[in-house]
Amino acid sequence: MNALHTLAGLTTGDVVYQVTGMCVVFCCLGFLSIILEISGAVAQRMDAKRKEQEAAAKAALAAQQQAAAPKPAPKPAAPAAASAATEPTPVQVAALAAGIFNAARSNITPEVIAAIAAAVKVTVGHDVRILDIKPVSTTYAQSGRASIMSSHVPVRR
Repeated sequence: MNALHTLAGLTTGDVVYQVTGMCVVFCCLGFLSIILEISGAVAQRMDAKRKEQEAAAKAALAAQQQAAAPKPAPKPAAPAAASAATEPTPVQVAALAAGIFNAARSNITPEVIAAIAAAVKVTVGHDVRILDIKPVSTTYAQSGRASIMSSHVPVRR
């Protein structure tokens, strides 16, 4: 009788306890797998709905842009008009002449003067007359750099 109540040192109560625990664990795992399947299906539906909305928004934006797109401007037929547009204005000629005259005095090349004139025109927004271009003295900058460098002298111990 003693052998019936014990199986490898376990009592009947211990075996019932172990089987009950395993049943609870397997039921919980099954319940969790069902919940995961349901949440996966819900996520797929939400993703599909979001993709449909994005596609609809892109289609509406494309239709709106196509409707609002301006018609292309006709190309100029006369090549003489294109060459006339590249001719410098009298203001530009005067500015370049003044710059070239000053460049001859200060050793600034005409290319640098043209670059300065273009930069001024872009910055100001309209044609301007350049009266004088002078190189800047570097004495002030050199003294400033020297004072900064002397303030960083390492301390020797």
